[in-house]
Amino acid sequence: MSHCRLFYCLVVLAVVLSAVGCRRRDADLFYEQPPPPVVLGTYVDEPFEIQERNAEASKFVIYAHEFRLNDDDEVVGDGDVLNGLRMNEDGQDHLRQIAANLRHGSPYAVIVERSRTSERADSRYGYPVNYNAQLDNRRRSVVVNALVRMGIENADEIVVVTPAFAEGLTGREAQRAYRRGMQFNNYGGGAGGFGNNGGFGGFGGIGR
Repeated sequence: MSHCRLFYCLVVLAVVLSAVGCRRRDADLFYEQPPPPVVLGTYVDEPFEIQERNAEASKFVIYAHEFRLNDDDEVVGDGDVLNGLRMNEDGQDHLRQIAANLRHGSPYAVIVERSRTSERADSRYGYPVNYNAQLDNRRRSVVVNALVRMGIENADEIVVVTPAFAEGLTGREAQRAYRRGMQFNNYGGGAGGFGNNGGFGGFGGIGR
């Protein structure tokens, strides 16, 4: 009797092993080798590089607030009116940095931001919130002439008037940003916000 039971057990074991083997062979037939892993950064490097290029291009934007506001007439010796054409000190420093980068081969165009600080004679209230193509073109000439004096011979070819790449803040957004800056100032954010000595990234201003 024990020999019969042993025989039946061996038969059952053989059947089970055979079934497992068939399933294993069937699985091997449908198995697909997974693709090799992609290089680290394959999916994120490209958008990061685009952001970096856009940020570099933004360094060559001369913003309207880097010129003196065109709210009064400034007359020089020959009688020419320089209403809103002179760059302020920050604008002059920025333009020197741009010229230095251009001399080192930077490929970016220089953007003169369109102004929205002019009055219109046909407006009802005369608010200084309008575009002024004539003012912007004269500002462009100021930038071109300054760059030429600083050694950028093709300045007239690379300076254009256009809206700035970066969008400005609304009043509500600026208010929230100011409050966050004050919180960092009061709770361990250093002397005035992100960076050192009063600003985002440096001495008293964004990126300075």
